[in-house]
Amino acid sequence: MAERRGTALDARGEALLGEVSADRLMEYDRTIAQWVRLSGSEEERKAFDYVESLARDWGLAVERYAPVCLTSWPGPATLTLLGNGEQPRCITHSFSTSTGPGGIEAEVVYLGAGLEADYTGRDVRGKFVLTEGLAGPPKVGPSERHGAAGVISISGPEIHEMIVSPVWGSPTPDTVDFLPTIPHVSIDRASGDLLKERLGQGTLRARVVTEVDTRWRLLPVLVATIAPPAPSDEFVMFSGHIDSWHYGAMDNGSANATQLEVARILAGHRDLLRREVRFAFWSGHSHARYGSSAWFADEFWQELHDGCVAHVNIDGPGAINATVLTEAPTMAETHGFARELIEYLSDQELEYRRIGRMGDQSFWGVGLPALFCTLSTQGAAESAGGLDTSAIVGGARRRGGSAWWWHTPDDTMDKIDPANLARDARILVATVYRLATDAVLPFDQTAAVDEVRSALSDIASRAGNAFDLSGVIAEADALREAASKLGARCQEPANEAQARALNRAIMAVSRELIPVNYTEHGQFEQDLALPGQPIPGLRPAVRLAGLPADSDERHLLEVKLRRERNRVRAALIASRRAVEAALAAAG
Repeated sequence: MAERRGTALDARGEALLGEVSADRLMEYDRTIAQWVRLSGSEEERKAFDYVESLARDWGLAVERYAPVCLTSWPGPATLTLLGNGEQPRCITHSFSTSTGPGGIEAEVVYLGAGLEADYTGRDVRGKFVLTEGLAGPPKVGPSERHGAAGVISISGPEIHEMIVSPVWGSPTPDTVDFLPTIPHVSIDRASGDLLKERLGQGTLRARVVTEVDTRWRLLPVLVATIAPPAPSDEFVMFSGHIDSWHYGAMDNGSANATQLEVARILAGHRDLLRREVRFAFWSGHSHARYGSSAWFADEFWQELHDGCVAHVNIDGPGAINATVLTEAPTMAETHGFARELIEYLSDQELEYRRIGRMGDQSFWGVGLPALFCTLSTQGAAESAGGLDTSAIVGGARRRGGSAWWWHTPDDTMDKIDPANLARDARILVATVYRLATDAVLPFDQTAAVDEVRSALSDIASRAGNAFDLSGVIAEADALREAASKLGARCQEPANEAQARALNRAIMAVSRELIPVNYTEHGQFEQDLALPGQPIPGLRPAVRLAGLPADSDERHLLEVKLRRERNRVRAALIASRRAVEAALAAAG
């Protein structure tokens, strides 16, 4: 273990680190990874039963739920090149459509990344579009709008299982039309090169056959709680999904193992806790587009809003060659805390990577500060026991990112490194311990305000005179001053009442700012599973100047932007008032 730097943990927290057992972690993972855990399947239920039995043995209070979520299991698929009958290996994906046994025949056209810009000047109606990179939501909208017959994705050197629906969680009447209506299949790089070679020789036609089982299913959700000795209305949520592609030893058996080990250790030291710790185990991550965590956000919205101080999420830790600890995603307000712990427990400094629309991040509308999802990622390419351990992201191998076996049948126990898994578990023990015991929450709201302020300035600069954001920016500046005072006060001694006032202010700022910083549709809806930028609701302001002055499109957009400006301004004002009230109460 690297030499300790700083004082990120007290003596009691240090003692907990010594209780992490690599043998136990591997035992948990090995047990879970004996089952192929499709969301809502009998095999997945066995994994949930195993987790529940351990949690009960350790004295945790367990609740088990069974929400109904739209879930999609991909079945067999074939891609046949007409003329010579070649059949490159291919798979289909969750929420692809089924073609029926006769399949669909169409011409194949190459379309680069398959994003909106790639369709410019191209007539793809009734044709298969051959695209680069992983299958996924960004390709769905453009292919549907332009009338493609189907999408063929060149996944990379390996073919990765994916979910193509852009709808986050189960669809509503407002979002059901975003589900794909055409088949999606993926092939590997060698097959992609073959198809492009055939296209260079002339017209290429193909037949695609897909079988996908999409239906409403009961999915399990398990929440195991460790209560502190004194009643608390605050809690930490530590979550991970149990469902998997294939055996999923890394994704996500190793994550479930770390959750269990943190639960075992803290259960033996509940006398140290100031807040509850709730361990949430999801289904539907892989086959329902985060269906059960989205359901949980809906079902327990008020409870989460009022009491959850942070959401720690974990996905795929402890892999062989997972030596990079600089890429774990966070929010601006949680980054400093996460960086302090990772630097303390390793020789690496965490970069700021804004958390993305991934990994059961279903709680942005609630306003929950979030840490992690991925924690350790792949180091420089090397061979470990004959295994190539280079990372693969979007078909390109590089340092950092997910391992090549991610979302493939090769995600098995030989890909787990006990030492790396124990290291990651220690980081998570320290993270959850601090969040459950710190008198004052260790979050930096000035960093969150700075991110919002920077985004507003960027939008205002690009929009020019077309849209006025000066009043909103002034409110951000006023909040920045108040947040700076709050941060300084949080570094000073505080009694119980003062600490509670400061924590309520920290939570209030998150509840107000995270929805406007991360969501377009606000507190009670789920945005689509697409990449986004800070303050997404005001981003369309940059388009105003390019629209005709008296056009319907411009007038309609102005109406939307005025309302969004009000939403952001109201959040800034409410945050400042909460901070000012807390500072007055804390003295």
